[in-house]
Amino acid sequence: MKYLLTLSFFLTFHITFSQKISIKHFNEYNIEKLQPLISYLNSEIQKNYKEKDKAVKYDNLFRASMAAKNYDIALSQLDSVRSVYRKSNPIISNAMGTQYEIYINAQKNKSAQKDFQEKYKEEFLKKYESLPAKTQIILPRYFNGDTEKTKKEILAALKNDFENKDSVDLKKALLLCRSYNSYVTGPTFDIAKNYLKELDSRNFEVKDSLLINNEISIRVVLNKKITNPESTILVNSIYPDAEDVNDQKVHASYGYHSVYIYPRGKYTSNAAIEPFEHEQEDINKVIDWIIKQPWSNGKLGMIGGSYLGFSQWAAAKNIHPALKTIIPQASVGIGVVDFPMNNNIFSSYSLRWINYVTNNKMLDASFKDEDHWNSVFKKWYEGGEAFNKLDSLAGKKNIIFQRWLKHPSFDSYWQKMIPYQNDYSHINIPVLTITGYYDSDQLGALYYFRNHYKYNKNANHYLIIGPYDHSGAQGYIKNNLKGYTIDSAANMDIGNITMEWFDYILKGKLKPSFLKDKINYQVMGTNEWKSTSSIDDFDKNKLKFYISTHHQLSLEKDKDKSFTPLTVDFKDRTNADELFKQKDNVLDSKIYSSDAIVFSSEPFEKPVEFTGNFVGNLNVSVNKKDVDVYMKLYEQNTEGKYFLLSTYYGRASYAKSSEKRKLLRENKETSITVTNNEFVSKKMEKGSKLVLVLGAVKNPLMQINYGTGKEVSEETIKDAAAPMEIKFYNNSFIEIPISLN
Repeated sequence: MKYLLTLSFFLTFHITFSQKISIKHFNEYNIEKLQPLISYLNSEIQKNYKEKDKAVKYDNLFRASMAAKNYDIALSQLDSVRSVYRKSNPIISNAMGTQYEIYINAQKNKSAQKDFQEKYKEEFLKKYESLPAKTQIILPRYFNGDTEKTKKEILAALKNDFENKDSVDLKKALLLCRSYNSYVTGPTFDIAKNYLKELDSRNFEVKDSLLINNEISIRVVLNKKITNPESTILVNSIYPDAEDVNDQKVHASYGYHSVYIYPRGKYTSNAAIEPFEHEQEDINKVIDWIIKQPWSNGKLGMIGGSYLGFSQWAAAKNIHPALKTIIPQASVGIGVVDFPMNNNIFSSYSLRWINYVTNNKMLDASFKDEDHWNSVFKKWYEGGEAFNKLDSLAGKKNIIFQRWLKHPSFDSYWQKMIPYQNDYSHINIPVLTITGYYDSDQLGALYYFRNHYKYNKNANHYLIIGPYDHSGAQGYIKNNLKGYTIDSAANMDIGNITMEWFDYILKGKLKPSFLKDKINYQVMGTNEWKSTSSIDDFDKNKLKFYISTHHQLSLEKDKDKSFTPLTVDFKDRTNADELFKQKDNVLDSKIYSSDAIVFSSEPFEKPVEFTGNFVGNLNVSVNKKDVDVYMKLYEQNTEGKYFLLSTYYGRASYAKSSEKRKLLRENKETSITVTNNEFVSKKMEKGSKLVLVLGAVKNPLMQINYGTGKEVSEETIKDAAAPMEIKFYNNSFIEIPISLN
């Protein structure tokens, strides 16, 4: 849900090789005498390291070069990393690696060892003054490190991977170089922090750990250069982090004041932590407090992604007169389309997230332990216990998890958290929604967007949507998105657009020039953005494909009614490891089709622009009372590679309404309406095929619906009984929206 990886110049490893580096001629592994080994390892890394992702590649090469004291090469590689982000996020691009650049220049320019600290200060101030104000603000996040911890890690690596070994694999060599580089430079970080604190205090006043009504914790950052009352940018975040204050200062640097809210129970609050349940009420309490302060002009705007995006819609349900605009990014559609359940199917991840935010007042570090959580999910999957036992398998019963499972429908429990039906008619403030084609909360973002226009014909609501994942929709755009290199036009500065929007609404300046119309979307494969006034425009032209018994997607329905069978054995759990290996890449050389059928169209005779949401109607019969269906739609290009277009998950018993379950009649034909899948815009090339993977959900990352008709969270593998037999009739179809422009 939250974008967890801070781009503090520590990028994820994508190393998938096992080249060996000979270390036979080394026998000295004293940490204070490692330089010869580091220099040798670096030379091997520079020759042999391969990586497709440019940011990851140059980050790793830079760290190794610096550790080996090849400073000029290191600075050149650092510039290559920065160039990847220079267009989409210049604030971060300018800051990346600053802690290392200053160290390098101090080392290069010192005349003697005793001169280093003096030179360090000189180089620090020189670099600081050269940076834009917004980059200066976020510098503290780059000067974090624990030298003693790093030392212990190095000693452990030397003992386990190097001592008495003839060779070491390239990944471990690279990790040692990175750690050694951090160990050597780490002692300078505290020096830099003191300088930053002194320089920063000139521009901002921070009022931390304030409590509203003794239960809502807030932090205020005031811009000291503002002499008259000014507007406030408000963020509601369930993810307390020491670095939030830097994000607040960035907002304030644009000529605003900033307030961060941490919900009940978080940060300095002693209340119970109950995610999503109190935002509507508590945000308004904080707004009441803000507008009474002498520094407030009585106007506010809200911004933020994921949970922070949901929070804005919660506030809009009973909108405060002082709230003038919201910028929800990647907004969670709580309880209705994407989290904690996708079209009424609960995700295993929901428990992982709940522990992350409820185990303590800050954040639970175990959230990031992928291996741990996968082992929990695997144990549940292979053991076949009820889904409502997942928390106990993870170590303890969780009140919030159990509470959520008692609400498998989009009922009043969820409805009271966000605008519902006619509530949207009262939301008359300007809204800017931002999401991505591969954003895990795109369904939520577009749920709010569609309903705002459905119930408020005069809504003033803009949308930006492009080839972004959950973090990209929040401004951290990836040039390489799961195997797909995005068009250069998509690699833009979302953060700057959001601040232009605040200036437009709160200060009466011009509307952001990027917003050509209400809906702004990037057509993948064309390097251009398009715009239109209504999301309904995408439904005007469609291609209908019927599934056939020959595993084809056909423009013509078969004359004789028949079906394609699928058998799913819910007692078979031998595929757990295989399922965890699946990456769901955007562009890949193969697709996964376990417990599914693959249908393919004839090649397109000319290029086709697919823009919008596909819809479908599955006519099926099942030997059970329910089934969870999944669909993945791909473009298979002329090279045989698969480009993921859209994904659908849905519980058949909720196909007609997410609010009320209606069970199937066993072995009787029924209709499943397919909606609420990802919006996408992609130019499909001549010669490409449309490929549909259609199957039943059976994996460790989602609830397992055995089809008994009982509450799914209570079913166990004992309910599997006979394998599920599904007949997909050949009058089933999907429709894809196409543009004729």
